[in-house]
Amino acid sequence: MSITQIANTLTGWPGKLLLGNVVYVINLVTFGTLALRDWLSKNKLFESRSYTTTVQQIIFTGVDALTTITFLGLATGFIFTFRLISISNSLGGTDDIINLLITVICLSAGPFLAAIIIISRTGSAIVVDLGNMKLHGEIEALENMGININDYLIAPRIISTVISQLAITVYFTAIALLSGIVISALFINTAYFSLILNISDSFTPYLVSIFVIKNIIFGYVIATVACYNGLRVQNSATEVPQRTTASIVQSLSFIFVIDALLTIAIFI
Repeated sequence: MSITQIANTLTGWPGKLLLGNVVYVINLVTFGTLALRDWLSKNKLFESRSYTTTVQQIIFTGVDALTTITFLGLATGFIFTFRLISISNSLGGTDDIINLLITVICLSAGPFLAAIIIISRTGSAIVVDLGNMKLHGEIEALENMGININDYLIAPRIISTVISQLAITVYFTAIALLSGIVISALFINTAYFSLILNISDSFTPYLVSIFVIKNIIFGYVIATVACYNGLRVQNSATEVPQRTTASIVQSLSFIFVIDALLTIAIFI
């Protein structure tokens, strides 16, 4: 009797569902870890054969999306940063405003919104790309040629997505903060211009490490889920949109859960 059957016998469908999700998460982590292991074992840091794929993915994920990211950053600056400063102006002092902006914009909204952008653009594109390669027999052909798929296709996409997630979040957060502070200074009080320097001074190494770790985890999860679902396409073209939808839903679910767990860990 399998583990899933045992769980179903003992606890019914809740146990089956829980064990199924746990096994799926283990498979994802194993899949991503093996891909990175194979890449590290075959490539030196400055002599990688897969840099071209990595750079191309970074350009697609970050550079090609600059217009969209800039627009969303400006919108976030007006909708969130400006209003947070306005509310904090009547409720607290400068320190309260800085702490609120760092917590809400830098550590929460920035990484989360950047992750949504990457899931919708890069995650879905990775699934479609790998799914079509699987359908057309390109994956099998590469394996028959002795090419390690983990090293050649999977790891470069994971690495580029992690780098892009971090870079996009830094850019997005900077735009959201600066635009909101400038609007607040122009329409409320010019003294708010000083918040730019105050926020940069308030970023301790601890907060920077949380910011970096959070974005690394987000990027890793998004790329791993996308690659895993892309390679699960089997024989039908209808599986590609199905796997794409599954990847988006799973990535969003993981991001929500991870964000909640990290927030709890930070404030406990």
